[in-house]
Amino acid sequence: MSRTLGARNAQFAERRNALIAKAKERLALQTGSTPSFRELALACGVSVATLRHYFGSREALIKAVFAFYLQGGQKHLARARQVSEDTATLEVSLHEFLQRVVRAWSEGAVGSLHRIGLAEGLRNTHTALDYLVDVLEPTLQALEVRLQNYVSRGDMVACDTRHAALMLLSPLLLALLHQHDLGGTRCRPLSLPALIDEHVRVFVRAYGARNVVAGG
Repeated sequence: MSRTLGARNAQFAERRNALIAKAKERLALQTGSTPSFRELALACGVSVATLRHYFGSREALIKAVFAFYLQGGQKHLARARQVSEDTATLEVSLHEFLQRVVRAWSEGAVGSLHRIGLAEGLRNTHTALDYLVDVLEPTLQALEVRLQNYVSRGDMVACDTRHAALMLLSPLLLALLHQHDLGGTRCRPLSLPALIDEHVRVFVRAYGARNVVAGG
């Protein structure tokens, strides 16, 4: 008896997801050159024809990697957007957000996705847009929503939250690239907790609602 359509689809999706995970591991390696489609197939333990059957092209495979981990990260993005009523202060909240970014970068898939996105996106405009839409922008947009919640609560001054999100996140992303992916720990180690402490203090001084009174 042949398998039902639902069972075939589930098996296809399971196999495809397993290939995505293996491809992501190979793409994230810092070997000095980007792997070809054939090399990615070899890393996945399948033929080029099989990899093409599941994804169509190398570009589509990389897009699938970004999309897969975006879907898996939805609960984390939802948490990043939310501000609970009992959150102590804006400063504490931003500390927690940036600390989660560091953990996700070093312990989860986030660091490798940025590494892949930069390595591949700077060579291919289509992949660059995929990286932007599926990796970088979701975090920025979640942070924008989080900051807007603080503006609405009166804890932050009215501002362009997109600008504020970029100002808050960019230094940390640069520091993570510097330390984890470019070898900064070998030539000029940096304390990320100390950076977060100072950066958040400066950000809150600039955007905290108390500045409305002080400046008025």
